[in-house]
Amino acid sequence: MKPALSLAASLLLFCGHAIADCLTRGTGDLGIVIERAAGSLQIVDTTAHQSLFRVEGLGDLSHASAVYSRDERYAFIFGRDGGLTKVDILCGKIVNRVIQGGNSIGGAISQNGSLIAVSNYEPGGVKIFSTQDLSLVADIPATEVTDREGKRKGSKTVGLVDAPGQRFAVTLYDSSEAWIIDMKNPAEPKIQRHTKIGALPYDALVTPDGRYYISGLFGQDGLSLLDLWHPEKPPRLILEGYGRGEQKLPVYKMPHLEGWAVAGNSAFLPAVGHHEVLVVRQGDWVETDRIKVHGQP
Repeated sequence: MKPALSLAASLLLFCGHAIADCLTRGTGDLGIVIERAAGSLQIVDTTAHQSLFRVEGLGDLSHASAVYSRDERYAFIFGRDGGLTKVDILCGKIVNRVIQGGNSIGGAISQNGSLIAVSNYEPGGVKIFSTQDLSLVADIPATEVTDREGKRKGSKTVGLVDAPGQRFAVTLYDSSEAWIIDMKNPAEPKIQRHTKIGALPYDALVTPDGRYYISGLFGQDGLSLLDLWHPEKPPRLILEGYGRGEQKLPVYKMPHLEGWAVAGNSAFLPAVGHHEVLVVRQGDWVETDRIKVHGQP
């Protein structure tokens, strides 16, 4: 009996310690700091200015991004190595982790918080998982293209965002497309494909009201604008030829677009190959100003 009692006591002590290690508090002032080189993150209290936990084993975080669950308890980390990791920020531990692709750079969480979507450079396409256990819900391959070596491959997918109505929007870099993925019925995803949106769309953003999906174009001066309230209408080109009459500079690092700002009635967008930020009026999407900067935005 004594060994059994000892084992039971040890288990209770272990369980009690594990529970005690989890915080009982709100998460509104908690955040995460990605440690790229170490493949880890720290969970920080932004009010007390202190680190609460360090979580290791997150893989390649050289281009990491994150989204949060609706209850703000869990962070979902997208790794460059194709890893998708669910982290409990109140307990400071990994809840689940899957390697879902060969090279990915970001994703989004659905409007109701039940689905997590990941866009992939390799093998291309979008994979959608349950936020509960990271089980695969949908595997949506990208349009196939021919690479420089003559091999067939799936287009890189970029600019993946959540949209109203349990939808995701995503841009296909190599095939110059924008897709709307409707996940109201997870067992039967509906995909609306818009083709020929412009040359080499490199990233995208959705406006705060959830109406417009804008894809930046690396291969030409301009951006592609898709109205998510009227998805039957094809995207239209805005700011066409914004660099006309100016010398385009070599681009050593492709810019981002998803993290750019929409403030009031103005959108602030990078001018690819120029030392300028474009200021655009929402509604008619006409350029209203330019801001000179010291480098390429």
